[in-house]
Amino acid sequence: CNSVFAPLGARLGGAGLVATAQRFGFNQPTGIPGALESTIPSAADIGSSLSVASSAIGQGEVQASTLEMADVGATIADGGRRPIPTFVYGAKPRFVSVTTRRVAAEVQAMMVAVVEYGTGTSAQISGVKVAGKTGTAELANTAGKTNASKETDGWFVGYAPVGHAKVVACALYPASGYGAATA
Repeated sequence: CNSVFAPLGARLGGAGLVATAQRFGFNQPTGIPGALESTIPSAADIGSSLSVASSAIGQGEVQASTLEMADVGATIADGGRRPIPTFVYGAKPRFVSVTTRRVAAEVQAMMVAVVEYGTGTSAQISGVKVAGKTGTAELANTAGKTNASKETDGWFVGYAPVGHAKVVACALYPASGYGAATA
């Protein structure tokens, strides 16, 4: 959740955050014609620790596509190896090492908790262990507003079954409210 990952991002620092995001595919062409590139500013452009914390939770100037976030989910599901997306049927899978199996397992445990008893309980499937993460992207400053649903995008990224993922999905509902309620 934001209250965990914002301070972790600040502790990691701008350079570390940007380097990690780039290993996950940010600031790189997708290799898919017409697919948008996900971006994160340079550490110098992000600036202060508060801005780094905001960027660590996908706010500020960070731009992420559904393809990117599905790829992030697939990376965690595969123990830290990021699959390189392709539309070529029968192509041999290619991977890039992004993080350690230990770190991927820790993130996976948190994603399972999100679905089991957190903000993503709507993603539960009877008899299947699901990992996921809800998200809300603000399109404008929503501080003090009672109904900000038209000014937020709702996200969900998930995969199943945990341990042998066969499906990874990312849902984005533009200008539709909070991820936990909408996506």
